[in-house]
Amino acid sequence: MIKPKAASWISLYFSGLFFAWGVFLPFWALWLESEGLNPSQIGLLLACSMLARFLGNVLLIPRIKGAAQLLPGLRWCSFASVMVLTSLCWLKGYFWLTVLTLAANFFIATLIPLGDAIATKWVSQLKLDYGRVRVFGSVAFIISSTLIGIGLTHFSHSLILYATLGSLLAMWGLSLLTPASPLQDEESTEPHSSRLWPVLKQPYALKFVAVTALIQGSHAAYYAYSTLYWKSIDYPESTIGYLWSIGVALEMSILIFGSKWFKRWNANQMFLLAAFGAVLRWGIFGSTELLPLMALSQGLHALTFALTQLAAIKYIATEAPKHQAIPLQALYSAIALNMGTALLTFLSSSLYESIGSGIFLIMAGLSALAIPLLLVKPKN
Repeated sequence: MIKPKAASWISLYFSGLFFAWGVFLPFWALWLESEGLNPSQIGLLLACSMLARFLGNVLLIPRIKGAAQLLPGLRWCSFASVMVLTSLCWLKGYFWLTVLTLAANFFIATLIPLGDAIATKWVSQLKLDYGRVRVFGSVAFIISSTLIGIGLTHFSHSLILYATLGSLLAMWGLSLLTPASPLQDEESTEPHSSRLWPVLKQPYALKFVAVTALIQGSHAAYYAYSTLYWKSIDYPESTIGYLWSIGVALEMSILIFGSKWFKRWNANQMFLLAAFGAVLRWGIFGSTELLPLMALSQGLHALTFALTQLAAIKYIATEAPKHQAIPLQALYSAIALNMGTALLTFLSSSLYESIGSGIFLIMAGLSALAIPLLLVKPKN
């Protein structure tokens, strides 16, 4: 039986998962439109999809009672996502498109924190370099979104469904491989917990979730309206593409070299730098139209997203109580990456038309709220 090393296994998993995510996330709305849904129906469904991702994290991950259950849980969620996408090949109509799209978001989004939880265990057990394996996911996302964008000029929108299904099927097959390094719970004087609310009530956990939700959530306006804003100030499409590329390229540099550059930093210090970077980034975004400064703000994506991600993994793997690693991973994904971003996306959508670039200054203010939280040390 093939037993890949831990780094190889998680790199392959992230590659398969984010290849699928790179098709599903940017292009699913186009597929829904091709199936007959109107823009208002699509908008409502995509908004509800964010809630489905949140529910997937808070309902499924607490069922994982320890490290030994991470891999079986991941395999079952992978299989469920394949079944949902397969059903969409023959179940049509608004009802089934709605139900199965929500189910797809419920399961696929849960695969991200499950993969991160496995990687976090190996960071603690084997000193795995999280950034160097996670970067394979970023590369796969770029490749898949680029290939599908090109493919749609030659093929029908059915390509979106089949490419998502095919990549999820490949990822599920990869997940069936048994890694050479077994997943183990670290020794702890406390019993391992999988419940979320008792963990969230702890001051250190509440601070962690609040800080990450403020920094990661501040990207909501950027994800939703940056392209529209750049077009409104007469940036050509080619320039907009370059600006997005700058952000991704610098994100990848942090993922690859971050563990070396920030080896002597603790998670709190990394979060502080990310928060200051977010204040500067969104401040530039909302106050100038000069292209060189806008390019600088895009370079700060390395701090606002990638460094925050590395800091969160470092905190969960090496600084937080060992027996609460899995629920902390679930809370980070559910609240910081999904619910926080969803709520701030709704806020952005209600304000962007009236205040335009001012929405980015609001995001800068929200990022700034994380700084005093990081300067206060909570009770153990």
